[in-house]
Amino acid sequence: MTAAKTTRSSPAGSDWKRIAIIVLCAMTLLTLIFLPQLNAVNRKTDEALTLSGLDFLRGNTPGKSEGSMHPMIIGAIIFGLMGLLVALFRPDKFLYSIVSAIFLIVSVFMFRFDVTYQAKGEFGLDANSLAFTVGWMIAMGLSVVNLIVVIWRKRQRTMVLRRENLAATYARADIKSTYRVPTTWEIIKKDFAKHWPIYLLILPTIIFYVIWCYGPMYGILISFNNYKAKGGITGSEWVGLQWFRDFFRSAYAYRTIRNTLLISFWNLVVGFPAPIILALLLNEMRSIKYKRVVQTITYMPYFISLVVMCGILTDFCSTTGLFAEIQKLFGVQSPVNLLGDAKYFRTVYVGSELWQRLGWDSIIFLSALAGIDQEQYEAATIDGAGKFKQVLHVTLPGLLPTISILLILRIGSLMGVGYEKIILLYNGLTYETADVVSTYVYRKGIVDANFSFSTAVNLFNSVINFMLVIFANRMSAVLTENSLW
Repeated sequence: MTAAKTTRSSPAGSDWKRIAIIVLCAMTLLTLIFLPQLNAVNRKTDEALTLSGLDFLRGNTPGKSEGSMHPMIIGAIIFGLMGLLVALFRPDKFLYSIVSAIFLIVSVFMFRFDVTYQAKGEFGLDANSLAFTVGWMIAMGLSVVNLIVVIWRKRQRTMVLRRENLAATYARADIKSTYRVPTTWEIIKKDFAKHWPIYLLILPTIIFYVIWCYGPMYGILISFNNYKAKGGITGSEWVGLQWFRDFFRSAYAYRTIRNTLLISFWNLVVGFPAPIILALLLNEMRSIKYKRVVQTITYMPYFISLVVMCGILTDFCSTTGLFAEIQKLFGVQSPVNLLGDAKYFRTVYVGSELWQRLGWDSIIFLSALAGIDQEQYEAATIDGAGKFKQVLHVTLPGLLPTISILLILRIGSLMGVGYEKIILLYNGLTYETADVVSTYVYRKGIVDANFSFSTAVNLFNSVINFMLVIFANRMSAVLTENSLW
């Protein structure tokens, strides 16, 4: 009875923390947008300025940044809204709350540091006349308090669950009165002592990822530096968010982001369901010989070198190539060079991706089909289901976990169009539709040797992909009850 009372009273006891998070997020957003953040003097006119977050959001600042929004205040607003929505609709999701609170704090601190220390000239402000207003203190104070409340809320929930588990454990008749619940560290030590060979097998993989995946992340710092090889990563001049602002102000930002999303979108729409359809068709074939021939033909393009593949495409798309001859068969007198016209580039790219990956991507779906219990088909046949209804009610539900996981991974790479194939296919005539974020990063970083700028753009790209993975995983968990974590 005591345990039951504790369980019933715990949600009510945490209501004030949920309300506190909602209020703190709302007040932080209002402070960031409307309260004055900075008192300064215009560098050129000596005019006194009082700037609020709304001014930075609308670009109402003098200097080079006039007319452009500050990226960090946009980020702060996004993460503040995320925390607000989580507290309103998903109060049990501690992870999302804590991530929102941490990123909100980081955004506010970066916003303050960038404006007041690193980018004074960028905003046309006199460096000797800056004065912090109450807006900074309130925004940062509310952000820190928000994080404390979120952590405290999680601690309270953990303690309630621990008390419930203890009560359930001691309620069992076969548990000795001297029993003590082991701590997490004790559980880890006991498990390691029992399965230490498995831990040793995992160790090389962990070392590999630490050295080659997490170690290089230290280089992200150059996206906030004016990197010079002589000074190194830590010895180069710190410039804050200058490269991010330069990218979003440039004419290339909209074009590269648009092209990246469009190419990825059409790749997803065309290239994702096609292997599923091919796997379903192959699964229904009764002739094993014919099935193997089809599989071999569809697999072959995947094993062709990318350079060779692009060379074949270039020849096929020329005015004397295969596609030109097909155009002539339909009465076109002057065939079009498909890789020389911007409006055809996406079609050629998506079609070539489908041609190259169709058979290979169908392998995993064929494997999933092989794992479906054949008794389900027999039961469906007895119930009078034809082939189409068997596919609809047996095959597709059996494929759903595989489809959902692969879809999460594909959505998480929407901003990750590789530069290798596009660089081999595009030219100056097709930049308008072919230039994506990765190719732009390549040109700025490798060709122009502007390492800091290219790192900043690529960091932005990676953050977007990370957020897409989280979003896709969450949507998959809600809609299909299948997710990566």
